[in-house]
Amino acid sequence: MLAASAYFYMSWSQAFGLMLFAMIGLNWLLGQKIEHDRRRFWLILGCVMNLGLLAYFKYMNFFLENIETIVKLGNPDFQSSSLSIILPLGISFYVFELISYQVDVYQGKIKHEKNPVVFAIFVLFFPHLIAGPICRAGQFMPQIHILQKPDSARFYNGLYMFIAGLALKSGVADGLAPFVNVIFKSPADYSGFDNLMACVGFGIQILCDFWGYSLMALGAALLFGYILPYNFNQPYAALSIKDFWRRWHITLSNWLRDYLYIALGGSRTNAGWKIQRNLALTMLLGGLWHGASWNFIIWGGIHGGALAINRWFDTANIPHTFKVILRWPPLAWALTMTVVFVAWIYFRAASFSDAILMIEKIITPSDQWSSTKLAPLFFELLLLYLPIQWIVHKTTYNFDISGLALWKPAFIFAALTIFTFIYYVDGNDFIYFQF
Repeated sequence: MLAASAYFYMSWSQAFGLMLFAMIGLNWLLGQKIEHDRRRFWLILGCVMNLGLLAYFKYMNFFLENIETIVKLGNPDFQSSSLSIILPLGISFYVFELISYQVDVYQGKIKHEKNPVVFAIFVLFFPHLIAGPICRAGQFMPQIHILQKPDSARFYNGLYMFIAGLALKSGVADGLAPFVNVIFKSPADYSGFDNLMACVGFGIQILCDFWGYSLMALGAALLFGYILPYNFNQPYAALSIKDFWRRWHITLSNWLRDYLYIALGGSRTNAGWKIQRNLALTMLLGGLWHGASWNFIIWGGIHGGALAINRWFDTANIPHTFKVILRWPPLAWALTMTVVFVAWIYFRAASFSDAILMIEKIITPSDQWSSTKLAPLFFELLLLYLPIQWIVHKTTYNFDISGLALWKPAFIFAALTIFTFIYYVDGNDFIYFQF
């Protein structure tokens, strides 16, 4: 497994593969030092080393661009040169896994892994290496110590999860992508309705893209006998922003909660404003984690602000009738999805001005607002998404499909396979590969 995972990564870049092996070795040695010494210094050193690597590759040019913008206010002729930096594949994910390992060892939640091969497999395991799920050492490492024998139920579920993930990614997400891309590229050329549909389309695209990848990762891992954590639980059924983040990118949400929000103080304070501050800062940094762009920071800020308001609403002395009205499921769902999908505009738009333009087009009435240039295929995929996501969720989330009568999974398997072949679109990378 170690050799296969190493080959998988180094087939993309040998140089970055060697860098990753060096990081694994250094973190393994630091984990040993942290367990034996228990000094906070070693933990801080490890976090600085890992985050420093991430900061250089992911944020250095963003930092230089903003410095140039500030200096140009006083010196318009100033020009700074950007660095030619390639972002190592999966760096955001494996850096978070390495940090969580060191923190867990420091806090005594797990023991340092004495076998460097087991530690290397934990980081390099190819199904989750590129885009998660973000695994915890305490959950995954014990499985590596066990000889995984052939198991027909796990193999059957793994194969089904992989096909289900492929249907979400190659059928729904990639099918919607061309329509979404062309509108986000030039929102001024499209009506308010088309801009709204692009926003809805991207929300579904990114869910099916990343949920599809996560299911394929879980499925591939199960084929080898390993169980990875679930990453999605019908996030668009959420009735609050807090509920949304319990359902969306679950492993990232849990990581931000356990290693950032709690480190900032979490809810361990009587001052309500400090809790709101911690929520806002956590999501701002979570937005920045997604990419070196002010749009990602705004996306994180929207969610951070919404989470702070959500918590204030739950704890504030507000008239009971008002709370009952806002918690009425249809209204609560509509308010939550409005926040989520408006935030997606900033996440996807090429620039801040494009995001503002798209929102203006959506909310501004005009004679041409309801006209559309979208092909029927786009709306066809939106309608097909509803039953497909329901079936996939029901048959993959905490569910053993091998327990069904043979004809049921065979029928679902065949339907998803046929759907994938009919609507398959080639040429779209996984969205989270860029993070």
